[in-house]
Amino acid sequence: MERIVVITGGSMGIGKATATLFRQKGDTVLSIAMQIDEEYPEESYVADISNEEQVKNIISQIGEKYHKIDVLVNNAGIGVNGALELVPSDVFDKIMDVNIKGAYLVTKYALPYMKKGGKIINISSVSGMFPSPFRSLYCFSKSALLMSTMCQRMELSRAGIDVCAVCPGEVKTGFMKKRVRIEDTNERYGKQVERAFAFLDKHDGGKRMPPEKVAKVIFKQAKRKRSKPFVIVGASFKLIYFGIRILPTRWVLGLTNKFMGGGSIE
Repeated sequence: MERIVVITGGSMGIGKATATLFRQKGDTVLSIAMQIDEEYPEESYVADISNEEQVKNIISQIGEKYHKIDVLVNNAGIGVNGALELVPSDVFDKIMDVNIKGAYLVTKYALPYMKKGGKIINISSVSGMFPSPFRSLYCFSKSALLMSTMCQRMELSRAGIDVCAVCPGEVKTGFMKKRVRIEDTNERYGKQVERAFAFLDKHDGGKRMPPEKVAKVIFKQAKRKRSKPFVIVGASFKLIYFGIRILPTRWVLGLTNKFMGGGSIE
C-alpha cells in the first residue's frame, strides 16, 4: 500500500537517498528542506524547520492534500566542531534550533495527521551515543534527539505510533564539509583544537558508508510492525558501543580523547 512519507532535509545526503528508496518502493515522498528538490519540485517544500509558522503552514498543506502522514523522517541537521566555550551564541542557537527544535516542530504538527501504525524515525547519530572532544555541541544535540525519541516512543505507544532513532556512523555525504568549524583556541586548550581538527580532516576522506546504506536501515524500520528503539548503523560503531557499555567511563573518555586528537585526561 502506498504510504505518505515526509522527510526533512530530503534534498541531499541521507535524506535524498532515503527519499529515493521510498519512491522506488512505491511510496509518495514529500521533502521539506532549505532548497527545492529539482527532480521532484511538486513534492518538495522549502522551509526553515526551526520556524514554527513555516512548519505549521507546510504540514497543513500536506495534510489538506494527502489527508494523512504515514511515515515521518526527521533527518535535517547541522554539524559543528570546536571548543564549546568558544562557540558563538548564535551558532549554538542555530544548531539547537535545527537539530532539536526542528524535529520537535515537524513532529508536533505532523502528529494530528498520523494514525495507528504511523512511524516517526529520528536520524540521530553515533555522536549522540559516544562523547567526542570538540564536538560537544553536536554530540549533545544528537543525544537530546535520541532521548526525546525514547520518551515519545513511550508517550505514543497507546496511540499505536512507533518512534525509532537511527544512529549512523560516518557517512559519505557533504555533511562534514558543511559543518560549522570553530577553530579558535585559548590558553586552556593550546593546540588541542588544532590536533582535533587535523584528526577530523585526515579521516574526512577515509572509508565512509554510502548514504544508501543508512536509507536501507530507515526503510527497514519503517516497514517493521514494531521498530527497534534505536539502531546503530556501522559494524565498527556497534562494537564501540559494546565497549563503552562494559569499560569504565574514565577509560572510555581517556582513550577517545587521545585517539581523536584532543590530548589526554590526567
